[in-house]
Amino acid sequence: MQIAVLGGGNGSFGAAGDFALAGHAVWLWRRDQAAVAAQQAGGNTIVVKDFQGRRPAKLAAVTNDIGAAVRGADLILCPAPDDGAPRHRQAAGAASQRRSGGVSAARHFRFGAVRQGRA
Repeated sequence: MQIAVLGGGNGSFGAAGDFALAGHAVWLWRRDQAAVAAQQAGGNTIVVKDFQGRRPAKLAAVTNDIGAAVRGADLILCPAPDDGAPRHRQAAGAASQRRSGGVSAARHFRFGAVRQGRA
């Protein structure tokens, strides 16, 4: 499954790492170009640290182009705190506008996930 994870916080890194370790192609989108460049220089690899120890997780891509991140995604996830910040709604709207293939639903859920269905 191709998964787009939107954001650069703890939830985004945790989700991206878990999905990558489960064998999914994960595209991580971040706003900050300098942070993206640093992540790319590290080989698009993040370290997952949990009860099993520390394990490297290779992401398919890290980008600041939201269109590239969501293009072809089967799942778009935006792990973010539910603090009512407009940046979450902006990310959801930008993702749904830039995704090809016909989006039938794009919603902002209480837990910060962006869920999209296909027509």
